[in-house]
Amino acid sequence: MSAHRRSPDPVRYGKSDNRLLRLALLEEWEWRCYWRGEPLTFSTAQIDHIIPRTVKPLRLAELIVQHHLPAGFDLDAPANLGPICAYCNNDKRNRDYLEAPAVHAKLDDARRRAPAVVRRVRAHMTAVTVGRALIAAATAELTEPKARDEFLEYAPAVVQTLALLDEDRADFVVRRDVVLCLSAEILRASFTLDARGRARYAWVEEICGRAWPELIKDGMREVVSDAEASFEQAVRNECGDTAGIVSSDTDGLTASMEIADVRRDGNLMTCQVSGQLEARFDALVHDANPDAPDFDIIYMEVEAYMEIRFLLTVSWDLTAALTELPATNVVITGADANVGVDRKLK
Repeated sequence: MSAHRRSPDPVRYGKSDNRLLRLALLEEWEWRCYWRGEPLTFSTAQIDHIIPRTVKPLRLAELIVQHHLPAGFDLDAPANLGPICAYCNNDKRNRDYLEAPAVHAKLDDARRRAPAVVRRVRAHMTAVTVGRALIAAATAELTEPKARDEFLEYAPAVVQTLALLDEDRADFVVRRDVVLCLSAEILRASFTLDARGRARYAWVEEICGRAWPELIKDGMREVVSDAEASFEQAVRNECGDTAGIVSSDTDGLTASMEIADVRRDGNLMTCQVSGQLEARFDALVHDANPDAPDFDIIYMEVEAYMEIRFLLTVSWDLTAALTELPATNVVITGADANVGVDRKLK
């Protein structure tokens, strides 16, 4: 007589204890808010339903078609969840983003990450003894002063033990935020740095005598220009080659970056930065109406969410005066666009 193994319960958002799910989401999104990329701790992270649980059945059916979701899409499953900061969660509650191109992109991202989230949750559920204790420490609410003090007292011993067992596993990641003023736009960027990245970050600033915002500003201006060009091409792809942009506005520029390489050859120093720019654009577009008399114009409101992946190379002569700007070169390694159009006659 063969024994039938019981299928594990599905991983999904519940009414009570979602700590393991929150931890898995944070791990999969590398401890960042999925909406705008802000760094998170377990205590500051919340679980967001990309499509809200409160959406009405008829509206959900429309969204399933619009976002190309499978029939019976489960709003509480990881494919509809992401870790989010309190600010973004409140902002999403106060505004209707359901038809925004950014939501389409975020749903695609969540669906791609969902299997890994499920694996992480199930791995955490099967942990025993030491594993459970470490998970309890990782998911502790450190906003309480006593819990925070205990964590700060005992955590170093755990890190030291880990380093003795496997030095490479004892590394950690920090983020350095930079704000760039690019003409009329503000770009909020951050470097993700492990031990090697932190050494490179400090080494570059010390040797070249320049801060990172100064080093990458021209290159990031070019990346933003490429994003704007990609947006204009996306508008033409969606609205037609004869469509013209009357006005446009940028609703947020953020970039996440890593220091891919640093090399010194004599007096020439070269640094490569890989990253991804996220940009949201709103525009008013007009075009001739083919179904109306001459000179009748269609006006369309267009919203786009752009993801631009890039490799930025910065190089400079260490013997040159500090007034001499470094040379920059930008290579766009990939671009994705999600465009929404609201057509109306005017």
